[in-house]
Amino acid sequence: MIDDQLPHRLDMLLARLRGAYDGIGHSSGRPFVYFVYEPQLHRAVRRLALDKLRTDESLTFHHIDLLPLTITSLRGEEARRRELLIEPQAPGASGDILRVWAADLCDDLELRLAQPGAGRPVVVLRGLAALHPLSNPTALMESIAEQEPRDPRSGRIVPIVLLVPGTRPPQTSRQYRFLGHDSPILEFYRGEEIS
Repeated sequence: MIDDQLPHRLDMLLARLRGAYDGIGHSSGRPFVYFVYEPQLHRAVRRLALDKLRTDESLTFHHIDLLPLTITSLRGEEARRRELLIEPQAPGASGDILRVWAADLCDDLELRLAQPGAGRPVVVLRGLAALHPLSNPTALMESIAEQEPRDPRSGRIVPIVLLVPGTRPPQTSRQYRFLGHDSPILEFYRGEEIS
């Protein structure tokens, strides 16, 4: 199953990155771009994103899959992770793990951005479902916002595109339901959206 609008929406995203790279985040405070798509379209979005968001002379894309990062971050903590998955709402528990994930993501971003590319860097985060049930994309972005990943060549903050499996409530702006219709409505954290 593929949504006929997916290629068009990714083309709009690419045009936005190429045409307004330095302006992304000026109105929202952070250069985060949320691309919300129906969860069942995960494979199609992944394939299309890899196909359309490719490095060229103007943009260097750094694709980061959060699934391996979240697994590696908790290596050696399997018992604690199981405990948290049984009771994910335990006070402070999910926040502790989110801080570990955020720190590891920032380390990964720093390593990737240190490798110069031909064009201006863009980070693409996929595999965000790995955050569930302990966290969500909004909380992750809030936790890394102060680190402000920067291009080492220019010193400018690097745009981060989030491929978010979820739904958009009708007639809303800057809101989404992570992973589906039954989850609570979340706000984008200081970012913009590609509708």
